[in-house]
Amino acid sequence: MKGDTRAISPAVTQALTIGISTILITGLLVGGSTFIDNREEDTVRKGLRDVGTGVSSELVRLDQYNKTGVSNNLVFTSEYPDRVGNEPYRIHVVPSSDGSTIYVNSSASEYWTAVRFENTTAVCESRGGGGQIAVVYLTSLSDPCMAVVKL
Repeated sequence: MKGDTRAISPAVTQALTIGISTILITGLLVGGSTFIDNREEDTVRKGLRDVGTGVSSELVRLDQYNKTGVSNNLVFTSEYPDRVGNEPYRIHVVPSSDGSTIYVNSSASEYWTAVRFENTTAVCESRGGGGQIAVVYLTSLSDPCMAVVKL
């Protein structure tokens, strides 16, 4: 039997093995980092939506409260996380004639969500942030309205 006479040296085999391994590891790292980025984005979006839904629930609860004869401001306080996905956020309530919208925007990225709700009581345009907030029925104004205030 004859010996192997092919012209491939161990150095070429070694270089091919290292090259293919490098390509495979790079692909795994890129794919893994994309997966983590997508999970982080989903976490921030869901957290912002949860905050928006919670604030809208508080405003609807205040809207349904019997405010007849109320001469002082009504205040419902709630506690929300200071950060969502390790990012601070802002709450912006925008009134309109066919319902109002709560925008919750991440301060550190482009993520945001909008939650619409129906209301019969007037809503003042207002802004707040994470942490403890108050949903207030302001009777001290000439036209009483509901607002969101950071405490």
